[in-house]
Amino acid sequence: MLLDVPFLPRDDYVTFLRERSDRLASVHFSLNDPRVPDARQRLEGPDVETVVHGLNRLPGVDRFLLMNGRLHRPERYFDRAGLNGTADLLERLIDEAGLTGVIFADAYFLQALSDARPGVCERLEAVPSVNAMPDTPARVFALLDMIAQTAFRPPSRLVADRALNRDLEGLSALAHGLRARHMDVRLFLLANEGCLYQCPYKPAHDAHIALVVEGLCGDRTFALNRDLGCVRRMLGEPGLMLASPFIRPEDAGRYEGLVHGLKICGRNRGTDFLLRAVAAYVEEHYEGNILDLMDAMGDLADRVHIPNHGLPADFFEQVTTCDKACRACGLCAALAERIATRTDPGLSGLGR
Repeated sequence: MLLDVPFLPRDDYVTFLRERSDRLASVHFSLNDPRVPDARQRLEGPDVETVVHGLNRLPGVDRFLLMNGRLHRPERYFDRAGLNGTADLLERLIDEAGLTGVIFADAYFLQALSDARPGVCERLEAVPSVNAMPDTPARVFALLDMIAQTAFRPPSRLVADRALNRDLEGLSALAHGLRARHMDVRLFLLANEGCLYQCPYKPAHDAHIALVVEGLCGDRTFALNRDLGCVRRMLGEPGLMLASPFIRPEDAGRYEGLVHGLKICGRNRGTDFLLRAVAAYVEEHYEGNILDLMDAMGDLADRVHIPNHGLPADFFEQVTTCDKACRACGLCAALAERIATRTDPGLSGLGR
């Protein structure tokens, strides 16, 4: 199974990826730059020169820039100088680092950028973010039709909505629908996000992050999840962690024939996390706390331990054939009660 992995320009991590380049389909990366806001809180990051140098140590691997902020300040869609600044940055990455495309979530911004600098945009693929929730052929066709109205090239790959990881009937319908109309689009699955199944908080969460990144408010996103959202619910009902649509490394091969590969996420967790997570999915095996491989649930790894080897041999079959009515089913809740251990029974001390 091929992998799409986060890219960080740390020498040891780049060397690690080079040694496993036969398993890499692509890398994705953020510049933490206000010209190309992405879907995470902005951290201090390396300069463009460092990123370019690191990318050029990975020959033959597609490179995608994360430009997947959920929304932008309204004035940015009409700011010609700002759009030109974004296009100048993209052009530099094309010329100096062989940038393949951008991953976007805000179709307004994509169209505005295309209108401002079509000559740059026609050199890049526009790849819909997984946060556009591409879960049916109809939704994907609508996204591809929208991209066709811009100067951007159509995407060569697509990451399906994470809910399809455990909905094999829906995944099969999407895979076959894509093959019927768009044979050249490779389908990937997001393996290790570890958020709630069909998370009801995610649209608002993504919007709150975008407001923070755009400088429109302070950052209270973790407090929201801790006090009102997914963190509170997962600690209150640990079975929801097992109901999360993550893919165990050992189950990667179950998707052969349906998808081309898996996407690994967790770029804000640093190289130690990425070395561990990428190695686990390359080797399709992991001994330890499954939360140590998860991005969203990783915040709980020091409070909850779920041994990956403790999951039953038929775990995949059980969670991909159930009706997802978790409260009525109780399977994941009972399993968590049996194998999970907790070091913090409440919500105290969860601040960063």
